[in-house]
This record gives sequence, structure tokens and C-alpha cells, in this order.
Amino acid sequence: MTPSSCDNQPPRLDPAGPIHLIVPLRPGADLEQLRARLTGVPALQQRSVHWHVPGARADIVQLAASAVDSARRDGGLVVAAGGDGTINAVASAAWSRGVPMGVVPLGTFNYFAREQALSLEPAQAVQDILLALQAGQMRAVNVGLVNERLFLVNASLGLYPRLLDERERASTRFGRTRLVAIAASIWSILRGGSVRRWRVALRPDRDAPLQQQEHLATTLFVGNNPLQLERVGIDEARAVADGRHLAAVLLLPQASEAPARVVWNAVMGRLAQDDAVASLACTELVAEPAGRRPRRMKVAFDGEREWMAPPIRFRLGEKPLWLVVPAPAEPASS
Repeated sequence: MTPSSCDNQPPRLDPAGPIHLIVPLRPGADLEQLRARLTGVPALQQRSVHWHVPGARADIVQLAASAVDSARRDGGLVVAAGGDGTINAVASAAWSRGVPMGVVPLGTFNYFAREQALSLEPAQAVQDILLALQAGQMRAVNVGLVNERLFLVNASLGLYPRLLDERERASTRFGRTRLVAIAASIWSILRGGSVRRWRVALRPDRDAPLQQQEHLATTLFVGNNPLQLERVGIDEARAVADGRHLAAVLLLPQASEAPARVVWNAVMGRLAQDDAVASLACTELVAEPAGRRPRRMKVAFDGEREWMAPPIRFRLGEKPLWLVVPAPAEPASS
């Protein structure tokens, strides 16, 4: 579906409206320390600030929806202060309701924030959001959908959801650091995954017909973040950067030494050269197991996991998410 002209018009915001801050509840997070850092921003001290903190980790989706509804009623701005999972929950609610949002990145990898060139220092990120709000600056961000659930970074089936489960257990036990996350991910990949034959219908461009294919693969990964794809060496990162495609990556069955080679090539940024990896650009992809079809499959999106009934449909969203962020600096004149 082609976005309408109305969808591409930024929504109106009250520059003096309240700020609705959504923060996650996670092991090792010091809420009071974060509150002190953010409320210490001079520009924020002059605003009405509403803090939205979940009573349990599972409450973040409902909490985000409630905060976005509040921001829509009072003309305020909703701000996600957390990692990709928190940002996803807020973005899902904001996108579906046509409400703009800001982001204070507090995650492990911060792929979304890095791609959007946001400050990784919380106080500076808040300052940037308030400056952009005052100037009325917003950016249209493309979203992906998997069975109508939004994703900003990636969504996947197969080995990758298991990898995220194991990474979460390692983070709970050893701490939520990048080193722990990387080590747990490498361990999961080296253990390998079960091979499944997938029936895939793929649309290479928005107006092209669906193409039927079958693939043997342990993982089907769909990327919407050019930075993440570029860092591991997927050529379709350029197609995703143009805003009109997603990148589909399949991890194919190989000999026993293949997992270690795949990890090494990913670290070196040359995954596209690996025989165990196939990738292509598309605007839509529908996947289901060939043969006996399970009632539900675990799907990962932006670090979250959910059981979904196949077929699993990945596609580009028909309208953008509006992100409150300062406009890029003008190049200096010579």
C-alpha cells in the first residue's frame, strides 16, 4: 500500500505540552538514578513531566498504550527511555495512533538510536528532544510489520528467537552488558538450530507479484535497520536505507564447522560472502513451514518474543512513525 499524502504529513504538537516519559522495569536498572539524571536537564525542569513505570516487565505494552493515549489527549509528547524493546512498545502505540514520539536510548546495542543519529547520553538526548519539539522538527521513520506487530530493527523465526531467550537468561544471571549479550549470542549460534523447510512468498518490489519459493533454513531474519545489516556485511543494507525495502536473510544448513565460520564472518562484516547465508531485498515476505504446520511459532521482533500463528507475514508499514529529533546540521560552507 502506498502511503497517502495525509500519512506523510507530520502531526501537530504543542511545544509547551507535557512530557510523558516511559521507562522499562529490568534487572539492574536504577530508576531513581535515571530520574535524577533526566530531571537535572534544565529545560526539562520547566516542563510538566509524567513518569510511566510498569509494575512488571510484561506491563510495558499496556503502559505504553496508556501513555500515548494521555499524550494525545493533553497535546504532550511521549518519550521512550529504554532499549529496543521499550522503544518498540512505545513506537507500536504511537504509530497506530498517529502520535509522534521521542527516544532516550538506554539499551545494550541501541541500533535504532544509532541509525537515527540520536545521542547515547541520556541528558543530551532529552535536551535534543526538547529543542526539536520547540522548533517543530520531526523525522518520518519507516516501520516493518510482522503479522501486524511493528518492528523497527528486525523480526525473525527459527534460531534467532532462541538466541534472544538464551541472551536474556545470561543477562539476568551475569548482568545486562554488551559483552554478556555478545557471548551468549555466539554460544547460541555455535550450538546450531533445527533445519526446517520453509514455503516462502516474496514480493521484491511494491508493485511486483508474489514469487513462490522454498528454502531449507535454520533461521529466517528480516531486517529494517541499515546499520545493523551493514555491520554484519549484508549487501541489502543499501536497499533498506532507501526506505522502500526490507532485507530477508536466511541461515542455510551447512557442515558442522559452518556456525563458527558464520560467527567469524559476521564479526568481520562479510556475512554476504558466507555460503551458509542467503539474502535478498523485498517489500513483503510470507513464510510458513512446508508440510505439517504448527499451530504457533515463536517470532522475535526488536528483542521481544511472541507466539504467532503461521503463515507469518513480514511487510513494510503503509505509513511512517514520526520521531521528534533535531534536523541534521547544515554542512559548513567553504
